[in-house]
Amino acid sequence: MQQQPAETAQGRFDALLYDRFGATIFTYLLSQVQHEQDAQDLLLEVFLAALGNELLSSLPVQGQLAWLRRVARNKVVDRYRHVTLLTLLPIEQAMETIDGALTPEQHAEQQEKFTHLYQAIAHLPSPQQELLRLRYCDGLRFYEIATMLEKPEGTVRKLMVRTLCQLRLIYDRLEGGMLR
Repeated sequence: MQQQPAETAQGRFDALLYDRFGATIFTYLLSQVQHEQDAQDLLLEVFLAALGNELLSSLPVQGQLAWLRRVARNKVVDRYRHVTLLTLLPIEQAMETIDGALTPEQHAEQQEKFTHLYQAIAHLPSPQQELLRLRYCDGLRFYEIATMLEKPEGTVRKLMVRTLCQLRLIYDRLEGGMLR
């Protein structure tokens, strides 16, 4: 039974503390953050901290205000630190960042490019197709390809450059709709 009067006295102190300093602390918080809801959230955090501090009631009125202001300032600093750590991204961009998979649109574009590439390769003469296969499918080095084809390595390199240039021209024509 004796605890109830102590709890009631503490409840009155908390209400009195809020009545005395709530507007002052809220005004300060509102000047530090952009949105009123953020200021209200911070005000709640400040007074929750005050509820948890049993020594606050033993301080003089000016000491209580100074303590509340210091806590409010620290809460604002914490909020800014938290906000700078969490950079808000549009949901689409966040999903692309998290999920490395292609979107359906990107997948369709990629498939179309692959189709054009395969068509462009099919337009090349057989020796050039074989050269591309050896280099990019089989992963052989130029000196290995040169040995297989019984040609100097420099010749194989030049042939590869010419093949890639020709492949680029054919691919661009396919992309532009000039070639079927």
